[in-house]
Amino acid sequence: MTEGLGQAVHLSHELAGVLQRSRDDLAKDRGRAAQEAAAVLGTLYELAALTGQLELQLVRAEAPLVEGGNKRLHDLLRVLKNQMLEELRQRGIEVRDPLGRGHDEVAEWADVVHWRSGPQFTAEVVAQTIEPAVFHHGRDEHDGTGDDDKVVRRARVVMGCPEPEAP
Repeated sequence: MTEGLGQAVHLSHELAGVLQRSRDDLAKDRGRAAQEAAAVLGTLYELAALTGQLELQLVRAEAPLVEGGNKRLHDLLRVLKNQMLEELRQRGIEVRDPLGRGHDEVAEWADVVHWRSGPQFTAEVVAQTIEPAVFHHGRDEHDGTGDDDKVVRRARVVMGCPEPEAP
């Protein structure tokens, strides 16, 4: 009778070891999956930034392309850019151009790289976008709250302001 008990104890230790190895393997797999997901998100953020750059360049190139007889090319590139932005939006990634927005409105998500003053500015506003901002809308995994609208890439802008008053 003690022989059967010894085998049962041995078997339970063996099963416990198998279970522990399975848990360890699962933890490693989860870690790898998390790293891969972070890498994919990083790539999507980079693609969003590049798509935002494309959008800025298309706006700047519209008049020269149309005047040069290439309106159809401009329209095709604009449609492709819009499709790219829509794919990103469906994955919770948004590109925002802060052009024309007030300093207070963009201070949390834009870096001012230069200031420009002139009579055309009645307040501190974004005069030029060098790089648009990229946001990710999703669940904040760190604090368990609902939707999180986080800046994953800050905009780079030139800020316009009124000319200083003469003393």
